[in-house]
Amino acid sequence: MPDGRAPHDFEVTELAPADVAAAGALLGRAYRDNPLTVALFGDDADVRTRVNEVAFAIRVKARAPPALAVKDGERLVGVCGFDAPGGSMIPAEDRRAMFEAWTEVGPDVGPTLMRMLQEWTRRAPKEPHWNLGPVGVAPDMQGRGLAKAMLQRFCEMMDAEEALAFLETDLAANARLYEKFGFATTESAVVEGVETWFMVREPRP
Repeated sequence: MPDGRAPHDFEVTELAPADVAAAGALLGRAYRDNPLTVALFGDDADVRTRVNEVAFAIRVKARAPPALAVKDGERLVGVCGFDAPGGSMIPAEDRRAMFEAWTEVGPDVGPTLMRMLQEWTRRAPKEPHWNLGPVGVAPDMQGRGLAKAMLQRFCEMMDAEEALAFLETDLAANARLYEKFGFATTESAVVEGVETWFMVREPRP
C-alpha cells in the first residue's frame, strides 16, 4: 500500500551494477503488455516478460553513463535508460544472449526487430543526439510521480549538456507524458504493424 511519501522523497540516482538484474526484471514487467512487445513476442505474457528481462538487463548494463534509478529502501522501483550519441557498446557475448532469447520465441523475431530498428533509425535526427528509453516503474508504484522525477533529471542532464534528445514510443499516453517535458512529435507512423510516435526535445537554456 502507498506509504504517503511524495515523489521528491524518492531519490533519483545512478543505477548500480548490482541492480542490473533487478532493472531487467522491472522493465520486463513494465513493457510486457506494450503493443510492440505483443507484436514481437506473441500472446504468452510469461514469454514476453522473460525475453524482455534478458534484453533490458543487457541494454542497461551497457549504458554509459549509467541509467537512472529510484529505490524504495533496498528495492529498485524505477529505471530510466538512455543512450549517449553513438549508442552503447554491447559485448559480443551479450548480443548473442539477446539473439538466443529472441530466437527461442520464433525465427521471425530477429528479422522483424531488425527491420523495426532500421525504421526507427531512419526517423532519428541526423545530428548527434541522446536516445531516451527504456523507462519503467514497478506496477505497484505507478501513479506516484516516479517516472516524472526520472524524466526531470534526464532533461536537466540534456539541458546541462545542451544536447538534443530523441525517443520512440508505442503508447499515446506516454507521448502525452513526454510532451510535458518538452518533447515534440516529429512523426507518427505504423512500423511493422505498431503505431509509433517519434519525438525530439531541444535543450533549454
